[in-house]
Amino acid sequence: MSIVDLRKAYEENRLDKRLRVYTRPKLLLIDEVGYLPIDRVAANLFFQVISARYERGSIVMSSNKNFGEWGEMRGDLVLATAIFDRLLHHSHNINIRGNSYRLREKMKSGSYGMPRQVTE
Repeated sequence: MSIVDLRKAYEENRLDKRLRVYTRPKLLLIDEVGYLPIDRVAANLFFQVISARYERGSIVMSSNKNFGEWGEMRGDLVLATAIFDRLLHHSHNINIRGNSYRLREKMKSGSYGMPRQVTE
């Protein structure tokens, strides 16, 4: 799913058709939610996808943000709560802590050390 894609469809007055693309598959993968901040319009479009798929199809989603940060990320705590209400009902949540596998491999190979603190 792409917020850019949804926004373009919204601006071209063809959002209903585009939403059908995201509701049709049995499984929708949404990666890196929260990587970039989104505005209120984008958050509303994201809600529409989640709402349209609610109890109709599965979603696998990844995010580097914890649940408490979603209101800030979406700019609207009420909208974030509505999204979570639909996402968390019937869900399985997996919380993975620690370094990413990319960073872990770099550290293992010795090509990346821990960041140094700057002292003045």
